[in-house]
Amino acid sequence: MKKVMFNILYAVLLSLGIVACGGGSGSQSTGTLEVGITDAPVDNAQAVVIHFTEATLHGPGGNTMVKVMDPVTDEEGRSIDLMQLQGGMWTGLFDDVVLAGNYSWIRLTLDLSKSYIQIDDQQHSLRCTSCENSDFRLNRSFKIDADGHLALMLDFDLRKSITLSNSGTEYHLRPTLRVIEADVSGDISGDIDANLIAELGGFSGCSVYAFTGNDAELDDVYIPMNMSMPMPMGQNNPVSTAKVVFENDVYSYMLSFLPAGDYTVALTCDADMDTADKDDVLEFSEHINVSVVAGETSTADFSIAVIQPI
Repeated sequence: MKKVMFNILYAVLLSLGIVACGGGSGSQSTGTLEVGITDAPVDNAQAVVIHFTEATLHGPGGNTMVKVMDPVTDEEGRSIDLMQLQGGMWTGLFDDVVLAGNYSWIRLTLDLSKSYIQIDDQQHSLRCTSCENSDFRLNRSFKIDADGHLALMLDFDLRKSITLSNSGTEYHLRPTLRVIEADVSGDISGDIDANLIAELGGFSGCSVYAFTGNDAELDDVYIPMNMSMPMPMGQNNPVSTAKVVFENDVYSYMLSFLPAGDYTVALTCDADMDTADKDDVLEFSEHINVSVVAGETSTADFSIAVIQPI
């Protein structure tokens, strides 16, 4: 269970003296903020490495700056290959003791000179068109209780975040993240009938898309390159996606860190053609309604070979 996982991690950090939790000094009480990062994948890339240097929290007393440290070298700044953080995998970005109270946003600072995407064994630089001085802000409010511990997970959705320029020579990074309180999130996982995958065109490009609510409209990922442009009427972007994996003769998937609630999930094998800056047409399987419970993994197996075009 995810809540148990974070509690175990926190207990280990506490025992090592890495995390401090207490009432602080004077009238200023404190709590602990732990931030991890996970990934919703992009197709065709072998690696997507982002170098994080620091985070700024806007809350009581103004801005609080937290350094991102490399856990191996203990140096400032850390390069993280987001492609390694799929199927429920995650890594800690930072944890620190901060003032208790209400916070309105987190700003992450990147070093783009140390960030890249690797495709066909070649590394390509990333240009962040939506960053301001290599920073991008997550407008997500949260509260840290006095003597409390809050675990936030940042889901870095690469399918929505990386696009190729019209010239086909430059990769653009438009950071698109979900910020989830880990203790109130759950997972969806399941197996997939090989016959369904064959009917949808084969294993390459197979992913499961999750949409908010039951019987939701199935749609591709589409975020106009010009952020001032309105979203097309009826566009229903998935809240998260997960690549299908083939292990031990079984096709399966895992959608992780979804806030508790109702979802619609559907399988497509056209995900490799789903580009974030274009309104693409995908073929989906028959959808499945599933409820996510905090701290639990809900099961949704795909076994009915019915194609539902959008």
